[in-house]
Amino acid sequence: MKRLTYLLLCLFASIAFATAQTTKVTGTVISAEDDGPIIGASIVVAGTTTGTVTDYNGAFTLDVPSNAKKLIVSYIGMKSVEVAVKPIIKVTMESDSQNLDEVVVVGYGTQRKKDVTSAISKVGGEDLSNLATASFDSQLAGRAAGVQVTTPSGVLGSGPQFKIRGMSTISSNSQPLFIVDGMPIATGDNADGKTGLGMAYASYNAMSDINPNDIESIEILKDGAATAIYGSRAANGVVLITTKKGSKGRTQVTYDGYVSAASAAKLHDLLGAKDFVTIANEKYENWGMKGQAVYDPNGPDTNWNDYIFRTGFQHNHSLSASGGTDKSQYYVSLGFTEQEGIIRANDLNRLSLKADLTQQATKWLRIGLNGQMTRTRVNGVMNDENSLGGVGFAGTRMLPNVSVFNPDDPTGYNIDAENRKTLGRGSNLSYIDNGIQNIVWALDNNVNRTTNTRVLGGGWAEITFMDGLTLKTQAGLDISNVKDFMVWNPESGDGYGYGGLLEEINTTYTNWNWQNVINFNRTFNDVHNLTATAVQEYTHQEYEYTDATVQQISDAFFTDHIISNTFGERFVSGGKTFMGLASYMFRANYNYDSKYYIGASVRTDGLSSLPTDTRWGTFWGGSAAWRISREKFWSESTINDWFNDLRVRASYATIGNSDLGNYFPYLGTYGAKKAGSNTAIAWNRMGNSQLKWETTETFDIGLDGSFFNNRLTFELAYWQKNSKDLVLEVPTAPTAGIPYNSYFDNIGKIKNSGMELTVNATIIATKDWNWQTNFNFSTAKNTVKSLYGGTDIVDNYTIIREGESYRSLYGYDYYGVNAANGNPIWSKADGSLVQFDTFGSYDYAEYDPSNPSDVSKASSLDASDRKVLGSSMPTWYGGWNNTVSYKNFDLNVFFRFSGGNKIMNASRQSALFNMDFSNNGTEILGRWVSPEQPGDGMTPKIGYGDASSLFNDGYTDSHFVESGNYLKLSTLALGYTLPKAVVSKLNMTKIRFYVQGQNLLTITGYSGLDPETNSRLGVDWNGMPQQRSFTFGANITF
Repeated sequence: MKRLTYLLLCLFASIAFATAQTTKVTGTVISAEDDGPIIGASIVVAGTTTGTVTDYNGAFTLDVPSNAKKLIVSYIGMKSVEVAVKPIIKVTMESDSQNLDEVVVVGYGTQRKKDVTSAISKVGGEDLSNLATASFDSQLAGRAAGVQVTTPSGVLGSGPQFKIRGMSTISSNSQPLFIVDGMPIATGDNADGKTGLGMAYASYNAMSDINPNDIESIEILKDGAATAIYGSRAANGVVLITTKKGSKGRTQVTYDGYVSAASAAKLHDLLGAKDFVTIANEKYENWGMKGQAVYDPNGPDTNWNDYIFRTGFQHNHSLSASGGTDKSQYYVSLGFTEQEGIIRANDLNRLSLKADLTQQATKWLRIGLNGQMTRTRVNGVMNDENSLGGVGFAGTRMLPNVSVFNPDDPTGYNIDAENRKTLGRGSNLSYIDNGIQNIVWALDNNVNRTTNTRVLGGGWAEITFMDGLTLKTQAGLDISNVKDFMVWNPESGDGYGYGGLLEEINTTYTNWNWQNVINFNRTFNDVHNLTATAVQEYTHQEYEYTDATVQQISDAFFTDHIISNTFGERFVSGGKTFMGLASYMFRANYNYDSKYYIGASVRTDGLSSLPTDTRWGTFWGGSAAWRISREKFWSESTINDWFNDLRVRASYATIGNSDLGNYFPYLGTYGAKKAGSNTAIAWNRMGNSQLKWETTETFDIGLDGSFFNNRLTFELAYWQKNSKDLVLEVPTAPTAGIPYNSYFDNIGKIKNSGMELTVNATIIATKDWNWQTNFNFSTAKNTVKSLYGGTDIVDNYTIIREGESYRSLYGYDYYGVNAANGNPIWSKADGSLVQFDTFGSYDYAEYDPSNPSDVSKASSLDASDRKVLGSSMPTWYGGWNNTVSYKNFDLNVFFRFSGGNKIMNASRQSALFNMDFSNNGTEILGRWVSPEQPGDGMTPKIGYGDASSLFNDGYTDSHFVESGNYLKLSTLALGYTLPKAVVSKLNMTKIRFYVQGQNLLTITGYSGLDPETNSRLGVDWNGMPQQRSFTFGANITF
């Protein structure tokens, strides 16, 4: 009892002592702008974690240790304040206009964000640097309103597809103009446009040369007012990439690195050995033939996916140093990436070096040099649409009842002893149809390599004549040497018939640019703000290549260079093209007291690849804005207490597209032709001396605002783009003797329109917790307005038709299966039904639901029965990013979504209804067998060799047209930053570790590999799966 009493006395004494060691501080926190209370401001004792937050009235109470000297008051959107400890405190906080005064990069200069009157989205480099990806551009998907980025394949080296505010052209692509530190650069897939003897080329995305860790920010110019300054190259939007620069201060060394494991997010469901034998023999037997497949319960049951695909291990390392003095600043970095793809034999490695130097030479002269050198090597896979070597095609056809390897074969792989071109037959009575090779052998023994060495950089000098008037001259060079090396091994597969085939292409892309920019920036009488920019620019581009192809290789394992005397037949070709662009531009922006804004720009471009009469084009844009919240009636009202900023803006501009298909599309070309034994010079292509730019007229109106001291901001916009003079082929009569019976002319028109919403919010901001969220949502509508003579442009899967969206899916309307006989049924254009009498007349017959067995009435199904089955272009898309931090932990969750489009699942069509002796997808198990076993009601009776009749294989069919809607958990990352007390003992500034998952979840009704997988717009044809990766990384600053 005495001991208990003693303990209680000690406890009370301790409480009294502790109470005596603290001081109660009370106070209020208000805004300097309106003297209103600031709710949720953080008050922390300096050097400790002791703190509190203000209530609804801006008031707080805090017990402060008696030895404390200062309190730190902070709030999002306000400048932090340090105050001395006193019993009663009143703190007045000033707006930290960082959000509005944030500098954004615009064409040929910068502007404060609050003064921008056009549509520009910004993505920070920190959002991209830690993502396990071969190229940063694919990670822009979902991060900016109005910007649609689609990654069509999980193959390393393949590039994404961009659309900024819709599709503004018909005959060329939608790729925007990319600018790196003011220098226009080469982009796109290196494989595009190459020709040879049908060999496949490794995809190589030129944007993968840029180290994501070197990126400071990315600005995306979307409306005409923002892009008009780039004139003839701006119709598809402009992406401005700013790389990191040095800064004044001590040298800061940063290491960023990660290791990652990637696997296929989803694979095709294919038949196993037992089901394959059943289906294969049923095909033969339904056609009155003997089955060729043999099932051995003790034999192979091969899942070829296990051999074609793998877990790819990847690692990335980046080391940088930056610092400088008042006069000199520098930034240098070294990066190395090595990635295994999820497909066997697909890998990528990249080594990059970057340096940026800035020197204040005199009071009036600043100079700078910047450059990067990158060497990238990609081992690719064969073109997915190649019927023999393509992984997408052959991988789904491999026989599951045979093995991959055969130790008794000279190659060690299972290759047929009788037909050395194809996969071995095993115990089957026949080898696989269509000469399809053992795809694992092909991946291991063929070579499909691209090596690129790229130098990108330049120098600049800036002269300051007086305060606010500068002249900057800048010269830049972008040169790439690309070596493609392909080998088809002669022992089997694609190369067998050639005795081996080897091709080497050496390509040099050269792009140099010179700019002279005068900038004027002055404020008069404190309220009149004027900026003006004048630019003279010249760009020169060259493309030169040599292509050597040889056959009958004597050394099948020689896989580095073409060497004479190692081959028989040879084919050599080459070419060189060039283009010059001269430009003159002027832009002016004026605002009165940051309240009323007006801006205008005009640019004249002269393009060497257009005719003399139409070579020069003028493009202009104008914009205006009204900051309503700066008006007196607003600032003096109570609405200003919570609604801090409101601005309405509008713009109109004309911009152009100079990507017209080839370098000199207006010229008629000639070439050597042969007629019997005679050789002559003849027309290749008819020219058009009046060919001119494609032109797009843009309109944009927007509303921007912020609430609660900038804790909640929004941007809302409606936009419209009308493109005209689109270059199309005009047909001519065959009797005119014009090659291809067509020539190019400016004929087409297309319209795009949509809305965009971006919301940024700081939901929680306390001493320990912070939650910031960003949400963007966009709509887009595309309509083809005019074609030559209103004539449709049709291919097997899509149509370009007036009144429809670009490349709408176009095909046959499937009805189902005739339960009486298993025949497939379609709906004709007139609404009547027709069936294909597969096992009778082998022709079309009318289908009468009241008498389904009657096939006596002949009918037809032809091109006139095809109809539009949906838009291939998404009509809505967006992203939602969340970053939550608690003390030293941080969590990032990023979703993106898209929909409103349809996808022709040609991969499913092909896997279901290939009626050859090869494997199928599991969907075929639902086929019609008999009236008593009608199956799923959608899959008809099968028969050997009937693929073209069952489901019109190779054409769009409504049975395979599926919704493209999806929601993806794109990124989930958890990080931990070591406490400063720990880091400082290690003589470091920051240490952060993180784990991250990418492409973890896809919610979709699409049955294919991924709704983004496609070989062309809206068509998934033998595409490759997407990657799912798990990453562990570290960010360390010394």
